[in-house]
Amino acid sequence: MKRFWLACWLVSVACACMADGAQKPIELLQSAEYEKVAISPDGTMLAISHREDEGTTVTVLKRSDMSVVAQIGSKTRGEIEALRWLGSDHLVIAANRDSGTYHQPVFNPFIYLVDIHQKHPQTLGSDFAGSLRGDEHHILVEECKDFSDDHECRYAIRRLDIDHLVDKGELMGESPLGDAQLMVDHSGKVRFAWSWSKTSRSRTSVLGDDGQWSSLNDSDTTHIEEIPLGISEDNKTAFLDRERTDGPDVIESYDFATGKRTELLSDKVSNPLVTIRSMDGMEPIGAWFGPGIPQARYWAPDSVDAKWHRALVKAFPGTVVSVMSSTADGSTIIVFTYSDKDDGSWYLIDRTTSKATLLFHARPWLDADHMAAMEPFEFKARDGLSLHGFVTRAQGVNGPAPTVVVVHGGPFFVADDWTFDEETQLLASHGYSVVHVNFRGSSNFGRHFMELGYRQWGLAMQDDVTDATKWAIAQGIADPKRICIYGASYGGYAALMGAAREPGLYRCAIGVSGPYDLSKLYRWGDIHRSDYGTYYLNVVLGTDKAALTANSPISRASDITIPVFLAHGELDGRVPIQYATAMRSALKKVGRPPEFVTYEWEGHGLADPANKQDFYTHMLTFLANNLGPAPESVADGKAGSGEGKGMSGN
Repeated sequence: MKRFWLACWLVSVACACMADGAQKPIELLQSAEYEKVAISPDGTMLAISHREDEGTTVTVLKRSDMSVVAQIGSKTRGEIEALRWLGSDHLVIAANRDSGTYHQPVFNPFIYLVDIHQKHPQTLGSDFAGSLRGDEHHILVEECKDFSDDHECRYAIRRLDIDHLVDKGELMGESPLGDAQLMVDHSGKVRFAWSWSKTSRSRTSVLGDDGQWSSLNDSDTTHIEEIPLGISEDNKTAFLDRERTDGPDVIESYDFATGKRTELLSDKVSNPLVTIRSMDGMEPIGAWFGPGIPQARYWAPDSVDAKWHRALVKAFPGTVVSVMSSTADGSTIIVFTYSDKDDGSWYLIDRTTSKATLLFHARPWLDADHMAAMEPFEFKARDGLSLHGFVTRAQGVNGPAPTVVVVHGGPFFVADDWTFDEETQLLASHGYSVVHVNFRGSSNFGRHFMELGYRQWGLAMQDDVTDATKWAIAQGIADPKRICIYGASYGGYAALMGAAREPGLYRCAIGVSGPYDLSKLYRWGDIHRSDYGTYYLNVVLGTDKAALTANSPISRASDITIPVFLAHGELDGRVPIQYATAMRSALKKVGRPPEFVTYEWEGHGLADPANKQDFYTHMLTFLANNLGPAPESVADGKAGSGEGKGMSGN
């Protein structure tokens, strides 16, 4: 491939080349300006989703002169979820709307069909299911056809003419399972249906070439899940992500005609993390694997698409590369790259000349050269289990540094990945090293690794975090006298449990939106309100009230002798604020009142930019008071006062 050249080609501002010097903290907390881009099938237009004020707007540009052809807003605090061309004159846009109460859009979908030459878009029903490449006159919609024996909707897919949307359209297939997700092939025929029951039973069914549905997987029998990733362009082969009972997931092919399966890709440590698709986006051709910096692998490495993707990986070293959009003839593609130092960049690639044009960076005000790297690490836990994580070293500090151990939420179906993390960058820029560990129970390492965390809240999962902290000390990364443990949701729980179990290891603890009393998960919040939620709690927590009490920070308040900072959203439905107020009361009772912040109109986490700024300003002040480095305010370069917007006293 010829050498790539880059040009600054931004949408609504002049060419904004990066300025020298470190980034200001507030810049790290600003939402990305550019979010999505898609090129029209004829290559003449670019549709760009970008943030304006408190909402996201889609702007359509003519490539020849970069003039604006159309603009479609998502309204106040709206978010664009999907952006797709239907021919070169129509766009399908999926947006979420502001609920009017929370500081973030709640799932309230609106689907627009936009004729870029007309003033007003047409609103579609929320049953929009997709479109077919090369067919610019039809869309696919999903309908509830009837009900299963379990009283769940059995969905069907119909193809509708965009000029006759009131018609019933053509039936493309229906699910044999209730409440199932569906996948169609490139002709629009429904080929897969998969669902989860109230007891987490996973079932996947496939429609064979004989037109008959058959069971592909039933977890009640196999004890694993199997999910389709995509279908080959000729509709002959499917690609599946299959769990294993004793290791990471594998990718296998499935022949629709014969039912034959063939294992294509696997790894000894990592699940497939991100699917790699062909240059036209039609079919999967490989996957990125961890556990450290992702590596691209292909099952047909000598194919044209694999060679092209491998060339892109070489052209953009140190990034994860994905093809997001292409012209109908495949001559021009839109590529998205990201890394631990870059939140994301979009490039237009002319495949006829092998040239790349930089369209924009997601956050053009940030300079990747001034960001801190996430370094992968591996070590053995106290019981010999191999654990993986990432360390980000404090900027401007030589030798052991004050350190923040960040525990991810979940704790299941979640993992710490190699990616841009604004929180990590904020801490590193203020002189703190940051340690993330994928303790047992984390995703991305196979079903068995995740199940090792079941009923280990405050026990082996907590030991893994402790062992990672001690590893960082032994490696000369963390100053043993200046370590704080911090997390949100489950991570908030783990931060307080770390403070209770290891008061000599940590100097302080920060908990956000944490469930500090495990026994209350069966009474408070929304998890227990569904049959599946109650089943989930039974599996991952158990019902031993004595054990739940013993492994709750609120029951061990007297063991917490280090400073604690608690923050919580007042409208948190998942982990209600009662958890935080009860934890505060327990700490007050033993003479250790925490610093305490609550935020109106926030749910499970913080979404409002002003609240984020307030929280991180107080967090940096708390860290400085307990670990050492004096921070600048997130807002204006001055340290926080301990009181501020959204904060209530002790």
